[in-house]
Amino acid sequence: MSPKRLLPVVTLPALLMAACATDMQTLLSKDKARAQAIETLVGDASARGEVVDRLLKRPDERTALFDKIVESDEVAGSLIQHLMDSDRGKALVANQIASDSDLTRKFMGMIMLTGAVGEIMTQEQAERLELGEVFAHGNQMRTMADLKRLGGVVEGWAREKKGSYPVCREYDNVTGCLASRLPNGALADVRLNDAWGRPFQYHGDDDGGSYVLISYATDGEHDGLGKAGPTSSHDADIVFSNGDFVQWPGRIRKEKIH
Repeated sequence: MSPKRLLPVVTLPALLMAACATDMQTLLSKDKARAQAIETLVGDASARGEVVDRLLKRPDERTALFDKIVESDEVAGSLIQHLMDSDRGKALVANQIASDSDLTRKFMGMIMLTGAVGEIMTQEQAERLELGEVFAHGNQMRTMADLKRLGGVVEGWAREKKGSYPVCREYDNVTGCLASRLPNGALADVRLNDAWGRPFQYHGDDDGGSYVLISYATDGEHDGLGKAGPTSSHDADIVFSNGDFVQWPGRIRKEKIH
């Protein structure tokens, strides 16, 4: 269930009035109030900044809220994504990590599982924090989802061309040859970089009968395998071809990627 469906959007004044009327720890111990706090942060962009600002100023409230949020895997991923979208949210995340509380490790793990920090942290750094597997998994999941969406754009174009895929003889960033073959704006709603911040690569055969989309994964280097099926190395390329993954992290069930 999406966090946005927990409750109708709750206004910031209502939330803050409730906070003033009772102890914050008690308020957050109630499922309904917890849902309201999460819904306000996630669903109301204008109120989110004020709530985040309030939490930054009140360490006791911040800890209570984070304690409750991390109990629910269902809402944590989406909430973290929203928090990371704003400077105040990023400050809140940094503040929470710096607090060195008992929940810091779990919270950092949740951030990593969203693939939201792949561009600002290396695999080696994550492993030093003993979160290497979580970091790799989050980046791989996000990258696979983005490759599949990008592949859907290519497949849609091919259907209009009676099954012929865009021809690009050399491997190139998707913003190059592939973008030039597609209608203007066709790539506007998809991410063009993998979770590590590197451009996806595209190659289309001369006859238009086959294509591959590639992420060079953790190390950013082409491994030369191409269509090896499930792999075990973090460095192995992730490859999507003709509507399916033909090389992917073996611990991830490719049919679960949406």
